[in-house]
Amino acid sequence: MKTRQSTLYSKIRSSMLLPIGLLASVVIVLPACGGGDSDTDSNASTPPTTSEPATPAIPNIPTPPETVPPTSNSQAFYDRSSALDDVTLDDSTRKHIYVATTGSDTATGSANSPVLTIQRAADLATAGTTVHIAAGTYKGPVYIENSGTLSQPIIFEAMPAAKVVITGTPSTDDEHLFHIEEQAYVIIRGLEFTNFWTTSDQVTPTAIYVTGSSHNILIENNYIHNLGTRVKNEYGNAHGIAVYGTQPIRDIQVNNNRVENLTLGRSEAIVLNGDVTNFEVNHNQVNNNDNIGIDIIGFEGTAETANDYARRGDIIGNTVTRNSIVGNPGYKGDNPSAGGIYVDGGRQVFIQNNTVTGNDIGIEVASEHFQKLTEEVWVEGNTVTDSSYAGLAVGGYDEQRGGVRQITLVNNTVTNNDLGKQQGGQLLLQFNIQKLSIKDNTFTSSPSRYIIVANQLDRGEVSFDNNRYLPQPSNLSLLWVLGNKTFSSSTAFENCAVLLQCK
Repeated sequence: MKTRQSTLYSKIRSSMLLPIGLLASVVIVLPACGGGDSDTDSNASTPPTTSEPATPAIPNIPTPPETVPPTSNSQAFYDRSSALDDVTLDDSTRKHIYVATTGSDTATGSANSPVLTIQRAADLATAGTTVHIAAGTYKGPVYIENSGTLSQPIIFEAMPAAKVVITGTPSTDDEHLFHIEEQAYVIIRGLEFTNFWTTSDQVTPTAIYVTGSSHNILIENNYIHNLGTRVKNEYGNAHGIAVYGTQPIRDIQVNNNRVENLTLGRSEAIVLNGDVTNFEVNHNQVNNNDNIGIDIIGFEGTAETANDYARRGDIIGNTVTRNSIVGNPGYKGDNPSAGGIYVDGGRQVFIQNNTVTGNDIGIEVASEHFQKLTEEVWVEGNTVTDSSYAGLAVGGYDEQRGGVRQITLVNNTVTNNDLGKQQGGQLLLQFNIQKLSIKDNTFTSSPSRYIIVANQLDRGEVSFDNNRYLPQPSNLSLLWVLGNKTFSSSTAFENCAVLLQCK
């Protein structure tokens, strides 16, 4: 199934993301946007363990019923009641299939008579089976076409201390090294995926792909690296881990994986797109990719249901570093715009305790879609540093497309961002913001001096409470921007933004 993000928004974004200039103290704030769109048709390393603001025109976006977001870091959206990594398995009752490069696909699959291919093991595996894979290099694709149960999941895992490498050559028929469609209660862990490259803009190489109405899938402790697209224009795409909810997908866990050095084109390293609910993306390392690190997406036309947006999930404890479109041939001449963590059209997402360093944009909560909102996103306790554009970014793509509602930024440490001096600041507030709370954060400047850069805001839609604004170095004068007015103090900026007292 080649359901991919539309290229429409990427083409518009490419034309709009021009350098932001400061002319006669007037700042033109252009949309940040996370930089990831996919085409509709779509050296391995060893892993170690300022005048009076006017009221903006807001699109006619339907307002849903009020929902209470988390109120502290003890609350999250993901429901662990059927989490596969909480299940205690009795190994003595399980069935076992062994795979080795010395095996044969006519063998029984016992320890003494292993099968040769992972695909053969997948065909034989039923509920309650563990597939043990011996060290070696194996060819994908692997199609997993059987399901387990909560108490008897199907497990694909490397044997203890074994380096199991999955590789292959992608094609229009076989774009994924592991493909899971319409299956449930499957665990993939401890495997390495690499050297899966294409030169075709009709192919989207993906290490692990989940689609259909799959549920209860656990993807953990895998190493995904050095794969992707070698297409040299805006039509190239690739993913590391992709969950595409063409039908309702639920109960997805993507934990403790290392995903790095991917050539993604217009796509993302880890993505959940479409009708996906109840997920966690926790404790992953997502590094050195040439587009977005972690992306939660809605409203791209992926789902064949009314709920075409990913929702009710947690993004906790990830390390996300150096994800940037700089050098990506799909973004020639564009300003850096890849989000380390990006929620674009998602709802009820809890983003906590992540370390996000050296990306184009640190964490972005936005929407790129006409009359569509990103809603109820709680961003707490994250450390965001050294972004080339903005540390945190919130708001719709432009005045007519997209918006956000009921967003909370609390207790984040945001330091030394806007290193490219594009006036993204430590916090960039974009368009069509409904109910944004900014409290208990520490914002420390970079040499650009900009702390908060904002488009004109509605009175009462944005609140500021107990934030700290620090210069670096200590004698640096700081700047806040609201529309076409620049302020040298947080009090004057906040009074203008909230009370419309703009002196």
